[in-house]
Amino acid sequence: MTMPEVDAAQWESLDLEWHGDFAFMDGALLGDDSAREAYIMLALAGKLPSEIAQEASSWRFPSSPLRARQMVWRHRTHPGLLRDSQRDYYLLPHYLARYGYHAVQALPFRFNGTLEDLGYHYWRDQSCAYWFGDYSVTVMVDVKHQALALLGPAPAFVSADCALFSDGVNVFLSGKVTASAHDRIRYTNHPDYRVIYGQVYRGYKRLHQKDGTPLPIAHPDGFRMLAQRWGTDGESIIVQAQQGSSIAYEYFYRIDHADLATFTVLNERYAKDGQRAYYLTGKSMRYVGDFQLLKCRQPEFDEAGRVVSAREFQHEYIAVDDQFVYAAGTRVRGAHGPSFQHLGFDYYRDHQRAYYRNKPLHVDVDSFVVALVHHAGADYSSRLVGDRNGPLGSDGVLDKVMQQRWAPFFEAHPQLTDYWWHRLQAQDEAQAAQQEEIPARRVIGSGFELGRHVYFHGRPITGLDAASFKLLGEHLCGDVNGLYLIPYHEVDRAVPERFSTESVEHFSAFDSIYLSDGKKVYCHRIFYHCPEPISKADLATFVSCGYGWAKDSRAVYYRGQAKKSLVPENTRILGIYAFNSTLMMSDGKPLAVEFSPEEVSVPHPHFLQLGTRKLFCGRSPLSAKRIDLATLAFLDDRHARDKHRFYRYDGHAGLTEVSEEDYREGLAKQSVS
Repeated sequence: MTMPEVDAAQWESLDLEWHGDFAFMDGALLGDDSAREAYIMLALAGKLPSEIAQEASSWRFPSSPLRARQMVWRHRTHPGLLRDSQRDYYLLPHYLARYGYHAVQALPFRFNGTLEDLGYHYWRDQSCAYWFGDYSVTVMVDVKHQALALLGPAPAFVSADCALFSDGVNVFLSGKVTASAHDRIRYTNHPDYRVIYGQVYRGYKRLHQKDGTPLPIAHPDGFRMLAQRWGTDGESIIVQAQQGSSIAYEYFYRIDHADLATFTVLNERYAKDGQRAYYLTGKSMRYVGDFQLLKCRQPEFDEAGRVVSAREFQHEYIAVDDQFVYAAGTRVRGAHGPSFQHLGFDYYRDHQRAYYRNKPLHVDVDSFVVALVHHAGADYSSRLVGDRNGPLGSDGVLDKVMQQRWAPFFEAHPQLTDYWWHRLQAQDEAQAAQQEEIPARRVIGSGFELGRHVYFHGRPITGLDAASFKLLGEHLCGDVNGLYLIPYHEVDRAVPERFSTESVEHFSAFDSIYLSDGKKVYCHRIFYHCPEPISKADLATFVSCGYGWAKDSRAVYYRGQAKKSLVPENTRILGIYAFNSTLMMSDGKPLAVEFSPEEVSVPHPHFLQLGTRKLFCGRSPLSAKRIDLATLAFLDDRHARDKHRFYRYDGHAGLTEVSEEDYREGLAKQSVS
């Protein structure tokens, strides 16, 4: 492109600063939109362009998409558009302000002639119309671009995301056709909603129910939003709900018998009328007295855990009436509405008990405390939660780290007495006064030593009985008072967590994940979480079948979960597979394959063979043409062969063909190791 081809009234020349393959405009890096998130790793603040370019080059980040050291122009009225001799480029909005660099998108087209701003992110040139979004430029198709204009009358709240434009043939929303210009269209009182030809739309879609079918609305032309997700057509309440959070599926439903005269929206999730309260998911509650959102008070603490101020707000999910408490639209069993109060963070109490969110806690409610202690010189704070018997969750198992962590709080609150902390302090003083001879410690492994106390990584643990203490494999331990999880994730500050109060003498292990305390069967699915009881398991008949499977006289289990579709009497378990006459399961999930029980074989715990016609590795089918199933045999856990080839199994991807020499070499290495 030469200079005469550029309209000087539209475009101005731009001097970019180049460092290697990276361009900078006004000191800001021009990054490639195709990998725009990668540049966030550069931590651009305070760095010179040369430093940024050197770091980006060393990390092999994509270079700037413009032609290096060629003439570049910028549009005078739309500075987010650049042009060089080959292409036009779009600087995605917001990236410079948020992250400190431009995300540059190379456009697959070029603007033609004078570019005119129509408002609300709509533009046109001599041949087409465009809508400039946050992540791309939409080229509007089938549009009479010279006739394109804002559809009026438009309310004052109209923005680029909801403005309707028409060319006399179609109506456009965000650059895409949403209706015919001949349809009767009106804005509502909310930017996301509009009525098109007697139907209510949100965005491009007509309001639909959970199953995807259109939501019947008696009076579409009377539709208006009351607040947030709550609307009405003058006869029913219309609610916008959703499934999921990070990836949400939106749908709508009607409340047909609400009292519109008294209907009040409390927040995004709760509403009420004179008789009932309503939750976003479709739950309704007949409340007692006055239904209202819980008034919360989040304390602000000083460095010693003293309350210095508080922030007041209404809870999003919890509501109360004159008798009950509701969490996410469900009545909290046993909770007392009039006395229910927020203690800070996610902790609450009424006159009977304390709660974490909506779950009751087994604590002494009258001595229950919640605080935050700031550590001098450290960039973290400790949240302190507990009662007179110990920190929450300690279950009486205490150590010096806990004692030290809570020391600033108790020293700043002398009115609190006879707590676990005070008893440990008195115990330390008594031992110091007696100056008893300290018995020798005996190392038993996993960071534990036994002496006068049980010691974990050098810390004495109060509440564990040294005389009966035992290690139970790699992750569990126990004593006469119970069974515990070893806290490998925080060896410097955590203590063993009790999951059973039965004596260690009653412990037995079925395999690596199933165990018993003598009364219940537990499943230890995740090594850093406590084993969980299997509520209905029959201990007398329970057996492990390996690879996560187990069964008793009542059910078949996979990793502690009962599989209702499998009956113990007619279920076979081979490796990771369990099946009956009609259903095959792999890793606890149904495997969609036709089979007859007679042809099932499992030549390796991770491989399912159905005669000579099908082979699976886990849930993935393998080619029966490449592998001769009639002669397939596993030589060991990692190698197999058929009459033609040798194969290696790497543990997850199936069978990889190897030469006999490679097989022999791998076998020799295994023997040496």
